[in-house]
Amino acid sequence: MSRLVVAALLAGGVAASAAANVLVVRSSGPSAKSYPAGRSLPDNARITLRDGDTLVVLDSRGTRTFRGAGTYSAAATTTAGVRTTQNDGRRARVGAVRSAGIVPASPATIWQVDVSQSGNMCVTNAGNLMLWRPDAAQASTLTIAGPGGSRTVQWPAGRATVAWPNDLTIASGGEYALSQPGVAVPSRITFRTLANAPADMQGVAQALLAAGCQEQLDLLVDSAPQEEVATN
Repeated sequence: MSRLVVAALLAGGVAASAAANVLVVRSSGPSAKSYPAGRSLPDNARITLRDGDTLVVLDSRGTRTFRGAGTYSAAATTTAGVRTTQNDGRRARVGAVRSAGIVPASPATIWQVDVSQSGNMCVTNAGNLMLWRPDAAQASTLTIAGPGGSRTVQWPAGRATVAWPNDLTIASGGEYALSQPGVAVPSRITFRTLANAPADMQGVAQALLAAGCQEQLDLLVDSAPQEEVATN
């Protein structure tokens, strides 16, 4: 399991555990309606796909991507008539360094707020929230405006993260505008507080799907060890 996924789970108080099911996290193509994101499948399920289909499932080991027409085993690493390639987790390590090792392109964990992105943000511990920016070279400021008022955060040069203001309460369902100097349009974040910390990776993914926290789900999926199964 990649270190980013471990960090993402542990940072939210969640431990990865073995599960008897796999969770569909992405699907496209003619069979997408049969395998929608969020569907849980027994790990011994047989998955039947058509030409043009791509299906990504998640379990405690990471993700598996199935491509093309064929019948696949949801949990097996190999199956008759297919070839299997594996990703060793280097594509997205701690900090998800995807830009030649120079500047992290993603937060270190799925629970940090990317101030450059708009959308829903799921939180498990609103009292210990960190803000993240993709470019930490220069000192800057961030102004946050929401249901509890407005606050300005000072961002020192060289720091990718700063803490959310402790005197600005996070309201579940509340929208917050994040404004930065030189950025014409503020990012808009709507927080979704998870009532219960999910028990495993599938639980985390299911909670993110249900709340519409797509950026976090994408980071979780892209950071997991990956295996691809395709027809010969």
